[in-house]
Amino acid sequence: MDFSWLPQPRFVPIPRAFYSLESDGPFERCLQCDTELLTSGRPYLIERVFRGAEPIIEYALCEACVEKAQQELSQESREAVARYLSERIDFAARIEHIRSLQDVADEDLDAESWFDHCAVSGQSAADSRERQIAAWCQGSQMRIDHALPLMLAGPALEELQAVLSEKTRGWMNDFVSDNFGMPPEFCDEPDIRPILL
Repeated sequence: MDFSWLPQPRFVPIPRAFYSLESDGPFERCLQCDTELLTSGRPYLIERVFRGAEPIIEYALCEACVEKAQQELSQESREAVARYLSERIDFAARIEHIRSLQDVADEDLDAESWFDHCAVSGQSAADSRERQIAAWCQGSQMRIDHALPLMLAGPALEELQAVLSEKTRGWMNDFVSDNFGMPPEFCDEPDIRPILL
C-alpha cells in the first residue's frame, strides 16, 4: 500500500508521560528480547496503562517483538481492531494537524496534545478513570504521525476489547500475566490488556 501522500512524521523528545516509572526516564530495553533501545536505532513501541494518575502497566517493545506479538493475534482481531479505529478516529483531521505543524519549530511543538484526549471520544486524560497511551519511538525521540501517539479511555477501551476474539483475549491475558505477574482476576479486566500491538 502506498502511503507517500501522508505528511512526513515529526520527531520530538520523548515526553515524561512516556517515561518508565522504574527508571524515571526513557525506557532502555525491550520487554521481550532485552534489546537496548536508546542507542540501537531500532524503532520501538511504548504503551502505558493508567488507572487514575497511576500507571499500572508499562512496557516498551522493539519493532521486531511488536511484529511477533501481532502474529499471535487472530486475523479476525487484527481486522476488527483496524476497522474499529478507522471508523472512530478522525485520521483525516490528524493528517491535517500534522500538515499544519510543518512550519512549527520542534521546541514549540506541543507533543502532549496528541495524547491528552481520547482519540475516539475526546474525553480528557484528567477525566478518565482508565486510559492507555501508546507511541512509536526511536532513540530518545517520539514519532508523531497520523496514527500515534494516541490515548484511548474508558468506554473506547471497553468497545475495543469487545471486538477481540477469544484467542486474542487469551493471548493478551497471558502477556499481562507472564510479563507483569498479575493474577487472573486482573487480566480479566479489559482496561489492563495491551491494546495497540
